[in-house]
Amino acid sequence: MNAEDILQLPHIGLKNRAILPELSGIYYVIDEKFIIWYIGKAKNLRTRWAGDSHHRLDQLQKQRKKLFTIYYELVPESLLDATEQQRIEQHSPQLNGTQVKVKKLRPTETLLRETLANLAPYSFVLGVESARKQDLKFIEDALYWRDNSRVKKAILPLTVIHICIDVSELSTGTNWNSAIRFIRKIFRKRSNYSKNWESASKYKNRAEYSVKVLLVNGFVIEVCGIRQEALKYIQDYELTQLANVDIRAVDEASLVILKNKCLLNCEAGVFLAPDNQDHPYHEFCRKAIERIYPYKQDLVKLLFNEEIDLSKPQVLPTDTRTLRDSSTGLLVRLANLADKKRYLIALLTERGLDLNRYRVDKYLESIPEDDNYIDNITDKRMTVFIKPFLWNLPEVYLAATVDRVFWLLLETYLSDFAKIKLNAEERSTSKAYVSTRSFIVPATLNVTLNGKWKSAIPFGSKDDMSYKAVVDIITSRLQASGIPKLKFSFTLDSIRS
Repeated sequence: MNAEDILQLPHIGLKNRAILPELSGIYYVIDEKFIIWYIGKAKNLRTRWAGDSHHRLDQLQKQRKKLFTIYYELVPESLLDATEQQRIEQHSPQLNGTQVKVKKLRPTETLLRETLANLAPYSFVLGVESARKQDLKFIEDALYWRDNSRVKKAILPLTVIHICIDVSELSTGTNWNSAIRFIRKIFRKRSNYSKNWESASKYKNRAEYSVKVLLVNGFVIEVCGIRQEALKYIQDYELTQLANVDIRAVDEASLVILKNKCLLNCEAGVFLAPDNQDHPYHEFCRKAIERIYPYKQDLVKLLFNEEIDLSKPQVLPTDTRTLRDSSTGLLVRLANLADKKRYLIALLTERGLDLNRYRVDKYLESIPEDDNYIDNITDKRMTVFIKPFLWNLPEVYLAATVDRVFWLLLETYLSDFAKIKLNAEERSTSKAYVSTRSFIVPATLNVTLNGKWKSAIPFGSKDDMSYKAVVDIITSRLQASGIPKLKFSFTLDSIRS
């Protein structure tokens, strides 16, 4: 099988490997430049790539600038060995025959210590909770209220140490969006640790607010927020340590007050109890905080005691909302938006494009003049319809939104691979699900104009053309477009949950 034949095979993006077929075959890992990195065999393609189990996955994921796709050739089990050997000899992939680099996993206690070193200025230890396995009523209530994260099998026999993030300190001098980005960065997944922080939330869109959980050296660490109205009941703190990192702990008297006045759950953290205590769920949340007792000493004994790197501490972003442009007096973000609109007006006019098309003029002529300006998303965005490469959707188009101005500028080069209007017999959907929770995110052309203004424009297949063929056509057209300072890249369809 030659290289061109391989590119005609069915394929799935590396990030979407969970939807590979459960069939036997030969697989080819190929990058965006169509270089073959690895060839292998599998009795079950999906199982072979399940989770992070593949022995070459770490090597591939470290190639952060590469976009890998798994092409697969269905082959009977009896022919796997001979076919794999033949394909490897024919194509000489980059990684076949090289040493497998084993990922060095760092101990979870180091992750905890690094997290605390960055988070300690904005947090404190609330207290300690005895193992939940003996409290059968609490377990029963947790399951009833679907608070399953509190009673996972691995957690039940372990002592729990509760840490609260002081939201009032975290948001001082910054806006809440910046604080959320800071929290996400602190608790981000890191592939070089044996365990990672997990969200206790049932709802993915609330994960940044919810309790974060880490199992380390025989303990459970739970980190949650505490509402400002609850903070006023904390009279004093005691300086202590957790995993050898300095941190404050609520004093015993303050904890007694908090247990009388507050509730605790996996979504809101510690919050003031409402006046009406009749709701049964509130009783469960009260029981959750009543189980906590004072933190008196460092309970987490270090087994490895690695030196933690504090040379690049996570810094809480400062509030940039009030920064102003010196020449216009406008807020910097509004001055930049005004510059962007003037540049686009000049560019579109110079290229002879009709600004009335798609009501682009309505959006561009609205220029920020004072701090009260609001960018109208309806005027800015429009809908296009595309056929995904990743999944065959007969007679159904995927509806996606696009920046009106960027579409008008690039319509000539992309109109073959996206529709503005559908025929009477054609249908569309805003989300194309491939399973109960997973849906298709369309391929995008990622454009940068004048070195600073960016947009992602969805595109799809036409007449069952492959992703490679479409990318080649669009690339050729854009290279000949003459648009000044135009940079672009492509992103293949993906699956999101």
